[in-house]
Amino acid sequence: MPLRVALLKRPLDSFYFVYFVLHIFITVIIDSAGVIPPDSRPTFQKALLKIQIEENKDPLMANVPVWLYTFIGVEVLFQLPVFIGGAWGLYKDYRKTYIALLIYGVNASITTLACIAELAWNEEFMLTRAERQKLIWIYFPTLLIPLILTVDMAVRIAKWDIRGDGKSIDRKKDM
Repeated sequence: MPLRVALLKRPLDSFYFVYFVLHIFITVIIDSAGVIPPDSRPTFQKALLKIQIEENKDPLMANVPVWLYTFIGVEVLFQLPVFIGGAWGLYKDYRKTYIALLIYGVNASITTLACIAELAWNEEFMLTRAERQKLIWIYFPTLLIPLILTVDMAVRIAKWDIRGDGKSIDRKKDM
């Protein structure tokens, strides 16, 4: 079994760790507003949602479509626990965490890609080009970071060698 390496000595994992910790708060405070009935939202959440809708002209959060409501539900029920477990697993350098992070990365990339596509091409939103671009840039990090995470975790998992007893060992480099 390989020795655990401190998180600060793993720059990419440190970045993912910070991303997950921040995303815990983003999911609970902001994104969950999409599935919480308006009358049940705390005042601070209503204020943040109002900024996203009025200042950033976000039509997806102004009138959450059913498909996005479903994606937000998945974020709260699946992704939020992955953020918590993923941050912990990265901190502890648990390789088994990579599988959940891979699944999260694929899920989050597809979800955000759907949002960006809707913002970019839905003419019913009546957004100016500048408003569309601003919104796409707001959403873009939540496409790019999970996409990078997906590729990174897939590469890491591909390097695993599963022995006959079911235990995993790192493959030695052949080159």
